[in-house]
Amino acid sequence: MNIIMQGLSLSGMGLGLTFAALGLLILAMILLEYIFRTRRLVPDEREMEETPVVSTLARDMEEEEVAAAIAVALAHLRLLDLHRSGLGTALEAGHGAWWTMDRIRRRSQGRE
Repeated sequence: MNIIMQGLSLSGMGLGLTFAALGLLILAMILLEYIFRTRRLVPDEREMEETPVVSTLARDMEEEEVAAAIAVALAHLRLLDLHRSGLGTALEAGHGAWWTMDRIRRRSQGRE
């Protein structure tokens, strides 16, 4: 068996073992999901009539509105902090002393 065929067979075995192991993991996940699946509890009709659906829906909507307002305020504050950070001023200032000294050194050595 020449070296190319040996390399191909070794690669094939490696890929086969990898896909077999992944297949076993998928089967294990399906089996575990089947074993530990939660059952849905259907509420009685009496319980559904007693619970006020509108009040919980209104409370959830109010909480979502508050969360959205907080998120907008935080985003606005972060935007203000980015503008105050002065990140662009260092870029607009030009080249620093280290860059200038390196340019002078390169010119004196004749590399530029």
